[in-house]
Amino acid sequence: MKLSDYNTPLLPSYTIDPELLNQARLEMQSDRVPGIALGVYHEGCTATAGLGVTNVLHPQPVDGNTLFQIASITKTFTVTALLQLVEQGRLNLDDPVHAHLPRFTVADPAVSSAVTIRDCLTHSCGWEGDFFEDTGWGDDALAAMVARMDKLVQVTPLGRMWSYNNAAFYVLGRILEVLHGRPYEEVLDEALLAPLGMDGACFFAHHLLHRKFAVGHAERGGQTVIARPWAMPRCVNPSGGVVASADHLMRYAQFQLDGGEVLGDTMRLAAFEPAGPSSDTPEIGLGWWLDDSTGERVVSHGGGANGQPCLFAMIPSRRFAIAVLTNGANGRITARRLLAWAMRTYFGLAAPDPRIQSRPDVEAWLGTYETCTESYTLRREGERLVFDEKTLKEWLDGLTPPAASRAGIEVRAIGSDTMLISPCTRAAEVGTVLRDDNGENRWLRVHRRASLRR
Repeated sequence: MKLSDYNTPLLPSYTIDPELLNQARLEMQSDRVPGIALGVYHEGCTATAGLGVTNVLHPQPVDGNTLFQIASITKTFTVTALLQLVEQGRLNLDDPVHAHLPRFTVADPAVSSAVTIRDCLTHSCGWEGDFFEDTGWGDDALAAMVARMDKLVQVTPLGRMWSYNNAAFYVLGRILEVLHGRPYEEVLDEALLAPLGMDGACFFAHHLLHRKFAVGHAERGGQTVIARPWAMPRCVNPSGGVVASADHLMRYAQFQLDGGEVLGDTMRLAAFEPAGPSSDTPEIGLGWWLDDSTGERVVSHGGGANGQPCLFAMIPSRRFAIAVLTNGANGRITARRLLAWAMRTYFGLAAPDPRIQSRPDVEAWLGTYETCTESYTLRREGERLVFDEKTLKEWLDGLTPPAASRAGIEVRAIGSDTMLISPCTRAAEVGTVLRDDNGENRWLRVHRRASLRR
């Protein structure tokens, strides 16, 4: 499907551009991804396609209707459902969480009383974010999870900076439950999934038995293996529980880009504007990541269920969206490269290559930084600056195969507080040193999470 083929305001099933499909085939082969589903939306029309297989042990061909765990893309659905309540006058983004959940508490009493809905939406609440426990499959699972958050300590100060926070969305999901008087999954189905025509999108594994769905894969000893477990605990659903297809996400793209009855344009478009506490790249809107580095704003969110990385991105100024759903451990790289290819090929948009902008005091960066699940070390290895990454606690119980530690990864300084980790590779990513009010290096943000210097 060439972009020039879009010539109708309907949603017909066009054929994906062969060049995009070929590029996807090359990328997934490079990254050893078993299967991929693509969706493209532009100026009112859509196309989907699939490559590869759903499962290396019991293979079925992937297509645009194959269901994947879209994981943290779910957060944008949770946000949209909350914005509906704002539009209805039933809550305000600057309401304290306590206004709707009077018993809510984390380890710091001052944070417990002061944290707002906006702080949670913009990942700036500061408590430990990668908090995953199984509270069962009953309708009380989310309430039980929020009650367990009383042990979460602060990693960063409230409202000072953003650091990706899954646990904040348990709070937001629970607020939806309380205000609607129904379980989160029912709220989302009635508020968004059904009105948007996302029939078949769901939350629970037992709803998939009669559908074609993908399973995640990991790499172990040079072999591609099934990633287990498939399901995440029910309490995680507001943060990452939706199971959907590329076709479903194209319906979602139509609403997000062109509007619809489920949310007015003023509130919908407000989510695409910066709303967080910092102005580095990417910025954070209301549940969306915002990147203006190409000269036009890219609004996106990724997901990373066990062995199923994915990406949903929009360029509102072009009424363009792309969804890349994968079932391989390196699918995050595949998705990121396909987004860059599409932006460059269709619109001539490309972010500038990272360049050294200053000569930082790299020695001040050295040390070990930790979250509740990961340990990161910046150190010297001869003349080289290198990065080590070690798993302290698996994010999901029973994770098979377990995450592998990495050591000696090259680091290149590109700014006074920024670095490229693994430069000149497909997996290159930016790391940022964050400072306290006295200008001291206190945190390292990598994988969009801030870790505290030990």
